[in-house]
Amino acid sequence: MVSPAHPPFVTVAGLEKSYRGRPRTLEATAFAVQEGEFVSFLGPSGCGKSTLLKLLAGLSAPSAGSIAIGGRTPKQARDAISFIFQDATLLPWRTVEANIALALEFEGLPRAAQGPRIEEVLRLVGLGDVARGYPRQLSGGMKMRVSIARALVTTPRLLLMDEPFGALDEITRNYLNEELLRLKAEQGWTALFVTHSVQEAVFLSDRIMVMRANPGGIAREIAVPFPFPRAAALRRDPAYLGLVAAVSEALVDTR
Repeated sequence: MVSPAHPPFVTVAGLEKSYRGRPRTLEATAFAVQEGEFVSFLGPSGCGKSTLLKLLAGLSAPSAGSIAIGGRTPKQARDAISFIFQDATLLPWRTVEANIALALEFEGLPRAAQGPRIEEVLRLVGLGDVARGYPRQLSGGMKMRVSIARALVTTPRLLLMDEPFGALDEITRNYLNEELLRLKAEQGWTALFVTHSVQEAVFLSDRIMVMRANPGGIAREIAVPFPFPRAAALRRDPAYLGLVAAVSEALVDTR
């Protein structure tokens, strides 16, 4: 668990989002996240999970309320934020290393300085041997690891993830969950993670935010007590299975 002794790294207060001609997507949403925490968001479809991440990333503006990331607005803090989408969104005409370099090109980093950073993240995600391969040559899990590497190459303080493993088979998904926690332990970023999988949320998180729909908002916050590092064996632990059941019940109550 992350100590709450310091001021929150992410603070959301009174957040609301409305789109013209549509019911309110988010209403009176508030929470705080300590630096280094892993917080997952679960909820029914249409509850505003993806909208919330877009607001945190500065990709959309709130209708009301405020967001602070390290004392800055999301737009001011873009240098500290990376976003991983559900689809790997790789450019098919670029090699693996060139896809990762794209994030550094957007930052304006000189080409001569890009190589060591790309090599480092390829090592972290275990893809050094396919650096010059193309997306069409990769499995779904490998493509997602490239997407993770591209997000990490900018050394973010906040990693926003919108169902990044939702399209993968269970074996690959479980493996990447374990790899994600390994990377977090090495690099120490803060993670906000959207998922529809209760098991995934419990395995990864310090806390789980259960969201309600119509309008969206935080219905319940659930602490996950298991210490880090977490190994695959945790998924067979009766306490883990019990918490999965409790979170599933909380989700039913939001309908």
